[in-house]
Amino acid sequence: MASEEQSYVGPIITRGEISDAAIEAAAADNPGREVRVQSGPSYIRLEALGEILLTTANMSEALGRPFTMGELERNMPGFSGFIRMAPDHVRFVSSKSAK
Repeated sequence: MASEEQSYVGPIITRGEISDAAIEAAAADNPGREVRVQSGPSYIRLEALGEILLTTANMSEALGRPFTMGELERNMPGFSGFIRMAPDHVRFVSSKSAK
């Protein structure tokens, strides 16, 4: 069984422009970290071992327009791990104590 620090974490996002941008932004926001993309019929799941970060800057760049975290929240029916939200980023972590 994987330890808490080794759990895969990340968002489940409804298919569309937000999920497409999140795939691109995740690659830019998580250099050196393997980010896996799993496709479902109406959603995608982004996941990485221990932590995954998405920033508004890279989401905006991928979309070609301003982006707010509220857009992600409206398109994210679920996630794995613990979530840390801020106006300019969201971080999914595998430990409650992670900042």
